[in-house]
Amino acid sequence: MKKFLFKSLTFFLIVLGIISLILIKYGGYVDYFYEKFTTPKANSFILGDSRSMQGIQPKVFSDYYFSSNDYELPIMNYSFTISQIAYGPLYKESIKRKLNQNTKNGLFIITVNPWILSSREGYTEEKGEFFEANMPPHNMRFTTHNPNFEYLIKNFNYFHFKSIIRRSSKMHKDGWLEESNLPKDSIMLNSWKKNQIRLYSDFASKWKKSNFRLKSLEELIEYLDNYGDVVLLRMPIDEKLISIENEFWFNFDENIQSIASKMNVEYLNFVKNNKYKTYDGNHLDKYGGVDFTRDLCDSISSRLKK
Repeated sequence: MKKFLFKSLTFFLIVLGIISLILIKYGGYVDYFYEKFTTPKANSFILGDSRSMQGIQPKVFSDYYFSSNDYELPIMNYSFTISQIAYGPLYKESIKRKLNQNTKNGLFIITVNPWILSSREGYTEEKGEFFEANMPPHNMRFTTHNPNFEYLIKNFNYFHFKSIIRRSSKMHKDGWLEESNLPKDSIMLNSWKKNQIRLYSDFASKWKKSNFRLKSLEELIEYLDNYGDVVLLRMPIDEKLISIENEFWFNFDENIQSIASKMNVEYLNFVKNNKYKTYDGNHLDKYGGVDFTRDLCDSISSRLKK
């Protein structure tokens, strides 16, 4: 019996060691979110869904010259996807876990769009029903361990070990998701765009504007304002998707500007500026992301640090 237990323990430790090495070296390839939970607590954040996760690059902020060391950088991209997040108490709690509580002069970019401020069918937020409850980042207690076995246990279904070979996308340690193997075929790209249009049209037919999520946004702004400057940001997307969003929530910009004025924060709206190209109508590629992030830095520098 002792020999069996010893062999079992040895086998377990060997497997654990192999998995640890894979996660440490290739974690950014096998999972879109894993690396976000392996880094130290952050002083500054980019928050939102996949638009910001792919479209805003923290390295550009670090390379940008903010006069007199305005902010505590580097900034962490703590964005996820529309399938995992909406603004609410669960996302706020996860942000609190990842935030360095000693931060004095952080920068917090909260991206907004109708979908991350909507109620979804089958859930009543006022009753404590949240679609996102059992998904990352909300199901994670530990956000700074490397390797992070809590993530492995709770979110193993998000791992794709074949990606170690393909390496078509990589989650960087700063939280930016790099898509590096996009097709150049215009027919394929147009197909992706049509798929995004169908997806968001479906959202528009099922989801509803949420006063609860809007209130949660205000509460998040109020909390982060204690640690530095907060910026609300609407990211550039294709005109067709803008049309869907405007039809779904016709006075969205007015609602967000009202919150920004009430909370005394800036609202930067890049939806009206279509000079940034997306690869599927919804996401900036890594080259367009550099240009957009630089322009975002310019806007923040000129409007917040006058």
